[in-house]
Amino acid sequence: MPNMYYFGQEQWNWLIAVYLFLGGMGAMVMAIGTWVHRYRAFGQDNTRLMVWANFTGFAMLAAGSLMLFYHLLDHLAVWHVFLGIFYKPDAWIAWGTWSIVLGMIWGVVYAIGHMETPRWLGWCRLWRFAHWFGQKFAGPLAWGTIFMSVFTAFYTGMLMMSYPAVDLWHNTGIPVLFTVSAISTALAALLILQYVFVRDNDHALRHAFEKWDTWMIGIELLVVLALMIYLAYNAHENARVSFDILWNSPWWVYGFIGLGLIAPFLLNLAALKKWVPEGAAVVLSSATLVLLGGYLLRHFILLAGVYELPYTQFFATH
Repeated sequence: MPNMYYFGQEQWNWLIAVYLFLGGMGAMVMAIGTWVHRYRAFGQDNTRLMVWANFTGFAMLAAGSLMLFYHLLDHLAVWHVFLGIFYKPDAWIAWGTWSIVLGMIWGVVYAIGHMETPRWLGWCRLWRFAHWFGQKFAGPLAWGTIFMSVFTAFYTGMLMMSYPAVDLWHNTGIPVLFTVSAISTALAALLILQYVFVRDNDHALRHAFEKWDTWMIGIELLVVLALMIYLAYNAHENARVSFDILWNSPWWVYGFIGLGLIAPFLLNLAALKKWVPEGAAVVLSSATLVLLGGYLLRHFILLAGVYELPYTQFFATH
């Protein structure tokens, strides 16, 4: 068997990491915001939070999509992504692009339908139409937003899994990990919105978000542990090389696992158990660390994606 040469991919850089991070988080911000409003969680109105969530999620998805668009060498090729579902229906990026676009539109129209029209927008026919449409079809828009947003969060992991040449990416743990991380970062973002911008009397909902996020962080820790074991004891050298890259990186061990997972988990647990005051300082610190961890996860999963080629083939192509 020829000696193998292992090399990291350079095509998917930090721009794609930002796209995956903002895409998954922004989508779940819209999904959770719409859900708690539609079903009046804890008997509260939650309209103000939903509006903030849907517009914030829209901004995150738009910013992430711009990162992906900027990364394209041929910007006009984006139309092939939209049309891909017709001639290559197994292309996850095509389905994900449509889910992002439809989720963004439906979520914003749903939010507009529950807002008062600002005076300076009273003249705008498009706004008036969106306001009428958002009220008239509130139910279908809400379900459409939730479905497309959840699918978007799941798609970010399936996109990575669709690359069989990289063992780190091509396993079922990646979609699970990215989906759980998307939910966790979305809950953290919603907590920041509640404490900084919304400021409604919604203590029960904030407490629930903290509790749910603690569970998500705990699940994420278990999935990361399972992924590390999978890589360390994998029969493929490709996987073990990825494990070495991750485990020898201080930013993965101390940045992602330490600051991005363990620290916010302990902060949330201490607040929920009343070991420390459940105040804004603790909650916002924990939420900020969760967001840091969410980005670092995607950054290092991309960074540690390793290809392998026989020495003869590698040097023949480089």
